[in-house]
Amino acid sequence: MSPGHRTISYADLVIDRFRDWPLTECRADCPPGRALALRGLQIVHLHREGLAEVLLTQEVISRLGTALTASGRVDLPTVTGWVQVRLDTDGDLFLLQSLVSLAIQANDPGTGPLRRTITTCPLYVAEGDSGPSWRRHRRVVRRRANTPA
Repeated sequence: MSPGHRTISYADLVIDRFRDWPLTECRADCPPGRALALRGLQIVHLHREGLAEVLLTQEVISRLGTALTASGRVDLPTVTGWVQVRLDTDGDLFLLQSLVSLAIQANDPGTGPLRRTITTCPLYVAEGDSGPSWRRHRRVVRRRANTPA
């Protein structure tokens, strides 16, 4: 690395990408991390490098879930309305941008009545102090989902 050269994190790139959108940067309600909020409702969480969470709502996920998981870049960890997006390339940032656009449409109180409840983001409910890795979290959630009630 040359002197004066600075690496920019994906979280910084995400925040910069949405600077002119109707979103406000804030601290994530479920720490650690940063968030983007739409009229006070957090719809994007950036908890750690390389992973973003987007509040799409369960209705949107029901319609698009198969296509989202087929991309190999999106995981549907629980029935919360949140999806997780791995950020490794510029293409992932474009995918995130599309998902945030959907999240704005699905969560904007100005476009109609709220038809969903607010749910806790997936990483906040994960077990362990440092939080599980992305893949381990995915396995844990699936095991819980398949556990008989």
